[in-house]
Amino acid sequence: MKLTSKLIMLASAAALIFTAITSPVYAEQAPYTVTNGNELDAESYKGFKLFRNWCARCHGTYGQGMVGPNLADSLNVITKKSFFNTVKNGKAGTIGSMPPWKTNVKVMEGRDHLYSYLKARADGAIGVEKPKKAKK
Repeated sequence: MKLTSKLIMLASAAALIFTAITSPVYAEQAPYTVTNGNELDAESYKGFKLFRNWCARCHGTYGQGMVGPNLADSLNVITKKSFFNTVKNGKAGTIGSMPPWKTNVKVMEGRDHLYSYLKARADGAIGVEKPKKAKK
């Protein structure tokens, strides 16, 4: 390889590294809003109600885990897509299994709300307490 080709390759590599280092990294916007420590936006509050009705019996009152895993921890390591897949299709675990919810219209239509509520828990935006619906 000629010296010119090596210089071009090195310059290209340097440009890629510089771009990677100087390009801004944008954080994903939180899918929820929490005010006054425990007031959720209307959509996330719908997720809390859905969670309370369908999920709390296994995952604990506030997602802290019981028979099912601690969802506040889980949502920090799985993707939203993975969460949706698990809700839809269920999951076999080492201790037990989660049923698939794909035939439950309320759960399937409310997955975004459910995710928003649980993500607020996972991010620590709302503590281990009963949330309230934020006033407009």
